Amino acid sequence: MKKKILSSILFLMAFTAFAQKELSKDYSYTVSEPYKVFDADEKHYFAKDGELMTVKLDKRDVLIQKFRNESEKPAFTGEKLYEDFPKNIQFEDIIEFNDKFYFFYSSWDGGNVEKEQLFAREINFKTGEFVGEGKLLFKVDGKVTGSPLSQIFIGFAPGINIGVKDKFDFLVSYDKKRMLIQYRKKPEVKSDVKSYDIIGMNAFEGDLKMTYSNEVKMPYTERRMDNLDYSIDKEGNAYILAKVYHDDSNDDKKKRKDKEANYHVELLRIKAGSKEIVKTKIEIKDKFINEIWLFESSENYMVCAGFYNKGKTASNADGIMVFKVKKDGDVYDKYTHEIPVEVLNDYVKEKTKKKNIEKDEDEDGIEFKNLVLRDLFIGEDGSIVLTGEQYFSKVHYNGKTTYTTYHYNDILITKIDNKGGLAWMKKLPKRQVGTKGQGGMSFKHIAANDNHYLLFLDNVKNYELPLDKTPALHSDGKGGYFTSYKISDTDGSSTNSSVFNVRDVEDMTIYQFGIGRIVQSSEDEFVVEVYKKKKEDVMIKIKIK
Repeated sequence: MKKKILSSILFLMAFTAFAQKELSKDYSYTVSEPYKVFDADEKHYFAKDGELMTVKLDKRDVLIQKFRNESEKPAFTGEKLYEDFPKNIQFEDIIEFNDKFYFFYSSWDGGNVEKEQLFAREINFKTGEFVGEGKLLFKVDGKVTGSPLSQIFIGFAPGINIGVKDKFDFLVSYDKKRMLIQYRKKPEVKSDVKSYDIIGMNAFEGDLKMTYSNEVKMPYTERRMDNLDYSIDKEGNAYILAKVYHDDSNDDKKKRKDKEANYHVELLRIKAGSKEIVKTKIEIKDKFINEIWLFESSENYMVCAGFYNKGKTASNADGIMVFKVKKDGDVYDKYTHEIPVEVLNDYVKEKTKKKNIEKDEDEDGIEFKNLVLRDLFIGEDGSIVLTGEQYFSKVHYNGKTTYTTYHYNDILITKIDNKGGLAWMKKLPKRQVGTKGQGGMSFKHIAANDNHYLLFLDNVKNYELPLDKTPALHSDGKGGYFTSYKISDTDGSSTNSSVFNVRDVEDMTIYQFGIGRIVQSSEDEFVVEVYKKKKEDVMIKIKIK
């Protein structure tokens, strides 16, 4: 019995010493004084000129909070609650545009009118107050499509399952001087074989002065067209990147004998104020699009970047695809970079490595499974850093009941230089699982001091993980270490560091951590708001040394 007790004590001492790993000296943090919590369906965070602002939404009520951030730790300076919004509104977005902040919301005007309306209400960042009433920007005849709130808030606001939001896309030019508000009208014909999408485009400049408003009919039926991304340039020209299918299957899968995709990619350009669509076909041949984003660069051209695969599984990625588009539609500097098996073999068991090498030698090769594009960073020199995450969900059957788990795993970060070449590519290990949607999982990307920082919650056991080991699982809501991968922008070298233990932040345990609550507040610091119980929040400032 004594031997058993002694063994248990030694094990506990060893585990405690292991669990309390030393925090990184690359970071320091301070915590604000507590302030009263405001329970809200959504919370948004902004930083500017040494100050912080939060905008919190609870049904139709909006709370704006302000913080001073120039001193050693954030200081809560005040708040204002607005309960004057009309009924039947849906929040759409908060956008910084032309050095001002705007709160956008929509409202359906039913009855005999049947018009969708979009409003904007300016926020004075300095005072943390709305400037006047909401301004009607435009009306749309009939309904526009959107996402059910139950999908938008999965894991964030249980019980919300009414209404539709996300009806409008807000696209801002690289210089933040032009904005395109885009929407898709609800089809009048239910059959997508016969129906053509009608895309609304409303452009603004200055103090939300409308420069043009058009509704453009797409050149292909819904069944034959899949819009991938939208963008606007500083002249107000609109761009749509789309898959165009060669038949009515609306399916980009291929049979094993097929060598090319069942679709091609087109860039649709609509000149400012025009309804005419100019099409440019983009050849991808044997490459299948996984996910791709379209954006304006600082050098007066458009850039498309994302993941491609070989067609076996649509959610997998075989490599990186990048190409540039001139304003006249000419496509140039098209590059693809395959994900090497050496990268895929990092942080896996030896048995898995051997299988991967064997698969890589097959005709179809090996792919990065379930890779989702999360972030795209444009360097001042025109280089691009793409960050993807392995994400998937599983439905589990337990007798008569079911439940779903959400998995946020390994990260792939890649730098493409300004000539289209592969500068570096890194796979970074991570295992996160939860049952309430995203919760505190996934990661936040911050660029600072010629480095890239990927911030997330991790299991303490993953400290200094060897290349031949898979990471231990972090369960959402079960504590964890706030962890950072620091990646050099120059050569891709990386280090793993712990910023703090969520169960020991100045002798308190913090809750409700979420990557959406992190905001970069200056070149070398960021802040995150968390709950400390007793109906109080705190703001944590993390300094990058």
